[in-house]
Amino acid sequence: MTAKPSPLEPCGGIRFNPFDGQYEFDGTRCLISGLPIDPATELRPLFPDRWVEELGLAHHFLTLPTGQKIAYPNLRIPVHQNCWNGGMDDVARKCANLILVGTDTLGWTNTERIYQWLCWLLMGVLYAEMQAVKGQDQIHLAWQDPSFLSRYRMIHLSLQGAVYPVEYLGYDPGSVFILQMKSNPCPFDFKTSSNTQSVSLQVGGSAILASLGDNGAHVAFFEDEFLPLRKILLEPVQVDELFARMCYRNHLLNPVFEYGISFADQEDPRTLVQMKIPPQHANEEAFQPWSDAEYVQVLDLYLRRHGHSPLQSWQESGEILTFIE
Repeated sequence: MTAKPSPLEPCGGIRFNPFDGQYEFDGTRCLISGLPIDPATELRPLFPDRWVEELGLAHHFLTLPTGQKIAYPNLRIPVHQNCWNGGMDDVARKCANLILVGTDTLGWTNTERIYQWLCWLLMGVLYAEMQAVKGQDQIHLAWQDPSFLSRYRMIHLSLQGAVYPVEYLGYDPGSVFILQMKSNPCPFDFKTSSNTQSVSLQVGGSAILASLGDNGAHVAFFEDEFLPLRKILLEPVQVDELFARMCYRNHLLNPVFEYGISFADQEDPRTLVQMKIPPQHANEEAFQPWSDAEYVQVLDLYLRRHGHSPLQSWQESGEILTFIE
């Protein structure tokens, strides 16, 4: 049996940060611990085999920044066997398969596991995107911005929490909403926004919307907006509208947070994370002012596939198209 990795591992572990500028997204080092991996056996599928078979994921593609398309079954993440057996299998495969069965089974897992699985999905897409532009001039500006890299690092730390003990003091690292859907002719729809650290997943009769790097802001400020929606069955267009709102709000989120991380040591195996707002930012609003002119452009991106043009409607009438009462 492979030993679970120690949080004190000096050659890679909880202190490992793939966004420190030294990590090469080339499939040779574990995304969780930074340890070298065997590409023949330790490249793990982003979605488990059961998802590929039951949802026909061979016919679903991720479009990379280069314009290249890659089928979801070909998205693979380097994870060392120690980390896979030490907790990542529980997240990437077992939790995913419970979600596939349906939300009625979510009592078999916990919210932290679901959040970690969503972090796994976002990190997997981000890994493929960064791998695609490696050594090219197409690196997204967000991937060079310190505030974005800091958010990615915190999401990565949450994912490491599947293997190493990580505890958040007084706050939740992100927001997750699970809603019910009407019968959907498309059994699988998956969207991510690297810029806003947002994930939307429609699978079967469930919709999962997640804001992974907002420090719980969506739950704190907008939970009342989501609560009534838990009592109804949503249409796909409504889920996409909610996702557009989430992405735009995350764009407006004020990046005034600072994090204190106390890494594991010989006396305490836990890594403790604390979030605070510096005194000079204490009186600032959590979100920058809303702009209909900006939001409608985001909304237009997500509703076009449903045959709607919110941008055109707004230009003609001055009103924002909505499908949510």
